[in-house]
Amino acid sequence: MKKIISHLLASFFLTCSTFLSAQETPHSLKEKFEHAQAGDFIVTSQDGNYSLLFIRQITSEILILEEISVPSQHIDLKKMVWKNWVKEKAPGHTSWTLYEIDRGSGDLIECFSYSKNGWLYLDSSEQFLTRLFTLPLHSVLYADRKKIGQRPDQSEEDRRSLWNPPMIVEGKKSLKPAFEVLKTQWPEDGSRLSQCLIELYFSKENPSFPFPYWLEVHSPHYAFKMRTIDSGHGLISAMQGPMPHRIPQILGKTQKGEKSWRLLIKTPPYFNKFHLFVIESKAESKMTTPIPFAVKRGSKNEEMILEISYCELKQILKTNHSYQWVLIPEGSSDIYIESEEVFIWE
Repeated sequence: MKKIISHLLASFFLTCSTFLSAQETPHSLKEKFEHAQAGDFIVTSQDGNYSLLFIRQITSEILILEEISVPSQHIDLKKMVWKNWVKEKAPGHTSWTLYEIDRGSGDLIECFSYSKNGWLYLDSSEQFLTRLFTLPLHSVLYADRKKIGQRPDQSEEDRRSLWNPPMIVEGKKSLKPAFEVLKTQWPEDGSRLSQCLIELYFSKENPSFPFPYWLEVHSPHYAFKMRTIDSGHGLISAMQGPMPHRIPQILGKTQKGEKSWRLLIKTPPYFNKFHLFVIESKAESKMTTPIPFAVKRGSKNEEMILEISYCELKQILKTNHSYQWVLIPEGSSDIYIESEEVFIWE
């Protein structure tokens, strides 16, 4: 489960149940983040670990979540102030991960691990949070809400009080918290989550807070419950700087055909437009010359083919001069990729 996009939210999705009424206007987890603020955080307890998840950055286009996990035996909850713990670089933590999400599509753009000092690849089956981001959420009717105590006989009126989970904010427990309860169903996709029913409890007093305080999965074969142990606002990461992004790569040597040359590159999805240049490898000035090209998708994920007309090159390059390719992502002048290959124009 450690590879799943969020240890905090991924463990919730392990089973299935029935569907819900679709006649009401649905919400979505994506909508819950419309009024969220950087620094909003939640802490949960699960599988002998505490997981802290918070919003590192939020714009109209992207959401960057930061997650830190720590074994529960390393933490004394009676003395814990989570903001101070993060400020001190989370002593005892076992994982520290960043997730960058496209707010429009809900797609995972990038995942970076501070613990491993590198990027993580999560396939579609592991991206539960991003999938949940776009699923419709429907209100749970009062009559269907969980109640306190044993269900009465069918002949008796149900007078039980509503059950609510605990709500702790900045270490202080709310006495009478009120919640908006929403539910969704996982789509039928052949996975272990296929057609699962999931209930989420959001703060009714603070509707702009985006994280659920309780999450429960119902199934004839399995039951899972997420318990929140703290939450709050204004948390600041101890890891400064922008989201670490991978640099595009030029793969192998140029494929030289009669009518065109092809350059294979590997690039993360946040770089999709480029400028291509050549430089004379033996020249002192290293002046760049722009090269026109067309783009095609490669056969593998994150691969692109830059197709360069031989006739265009013939007009630009000098006979018997040696060159190297230079690739610069559009809008990223600080990234400069120079090919290892040196070719001679004949």
